[in-house]
Amino acid sequence: MDPILVIRQEGEIMHVLSIPCVIMASINIYVGLYYLFFFIKNPKIKEHLPFALMCLSVGLYIVFCVGLYNSSSIQDGIFWQRLQFHTVAAIALFLIWFTGIYTEQKSNRILQLLTAWFIVAFFASLVASPEYSLSPLKPEIKNINLFNLVKIIYYEGALGIVYQVELLSAIAAYIYLFYLFIRFYLRTKKNILLLIILGQTIYFVGVINDSLVAMRVYTFIYISEYSYSFIVISMAYVLLNKFVDLYTAFKELNVKLEEKVHERTCEIKKLNEDLKKLVEYDDLTGIYNRRFFNEYFEIEVKRAKSFVEHKADLEPGKENDMNFGLGILDIDHFKTINDTYGHLVGDGVLKQITDIMKENMFKRDVLCRYGGDEFVMLLTKTSPDGILQAAEKIRKEIDEHAFVFDENRKNQHVTISMGLVNFSGVHDKKSEYILKLADDRLLTAKSKGRNRVVYRDDV
Repeated sequence: MDPILVIRQEGEIMHVLSIPCVIMASINIYVGLYYLFFFIKNPKIKEHLPFALMCLSVGLYIVFCVGLYNSSSIQDGIFWQRLQFHTVAAIALFLIWFTGIYTEQKSNRILQLLTAWFIVAFFASLVASPEYSLSPLKPEIKNINLFNLVKIIYYEGALGIVYQVELLSAIAAYIYLFYLFIRFYLRTKKNILLLIILGQTIYFVGVINDSLVAMRVYTFIYISEYSYSFIVISMAYVLLNKFVDLYTAFKELNVKLEEKVHERTCEIKKLNEDLKKLVEYDDLTGIYNRRFFNEYFEIEVKRAKSFVEHKADLEPGKENDMNFGLGILDIDHFKTINDTYGHLVGDGVLKQITDIMKENMFKRDVLCRYGGDEFVMLLTKTSPDGILQAAEKIRKEIDEHAFVFDENRKNQHVTISMGLVNFSGVHDKKSEYILKLADDRLLTAKSKGRNRVVYRDDV
């Protein structure tokens, strides 16, 4: 068997040069379909469409090369040769389109003229008569013997004026595209572009070789069909690298966005907390304000009443779980302190009294500044005796505390008066009534000489 032939099926043969061509054609068509699908899924990446069409055209060109390699007559050879030239125009057209998008030359007049020219050339080659394109009357049969390793006979026809112009136009266009990529590289300094420039250089070497072989300057095989693949592979790698860069940038953007969202969420959370403090807390003393207390006290009264109503159903020993004491107090002669020592001293007294009360209350208890020098405290889960003891302890601690008004006057005496209500005595009353009762007892404490806790109406 001739070593340059490979048996495919009984009675059929395929030239050895066809094997790499079949492989390359398959790769080009696969890449073309892949990027075409990619473009359909994401049409925003404009260069994917011309690149996909160029890959498919190169794949067809190489398929037609296989047909030429396996031709056994001038008629067969010219048939495949003609199909090759049709795809040359298509490849040039799509390469121009791709270059215009990738090198940001969409408005380049030269590229626009080249695009129009190759469209005309493509249709001209379809309708041109054989004498102006390829004619079996002018055969160009080339017997190639490459170092006795590869032997092949190219059954071709002499190129007519239409294909000569088309081929020369393609070479000129490729040189201009090569120049655009060089200029784009110098402007962007993207080293990845050197891969495309290398692929184009290899292709030009292939074109020059094929032109010299066609002119019988020397004997060699055609290699442009192989060098086409270098352009395709280099461009595919550059596009893939660009996609990876975009994906990486998108991923980094998502991370930064998530960080920004987290940061903004934390800011909003803090703002909400600050807003809640503004709504629920007193700025000066840091304890709850009147608005919060009114809402909370209403809920506490309802809970206590519910406990009383269902007390019989609960376990023994739970008598004090929902009992509470409400105390309303204010500072005796506070206006005099403000008028004599100023409001800053008055503010300091309010803060010191707040600290004393907090130190003598459980964490479960609630303390509010009700307004001015008036405070409200809610002593929860405590017996009536325990409530009175706690109130008296707070009054006594304040009475014995050495208040400092300024650097020259120390150990100032400040007292408070308090009206106290135990829930167990008013469990059938509304919250408004309980508050008013505590306030009335506060007035009684003041009228009885101040510095005291009033917890009964008969005092």
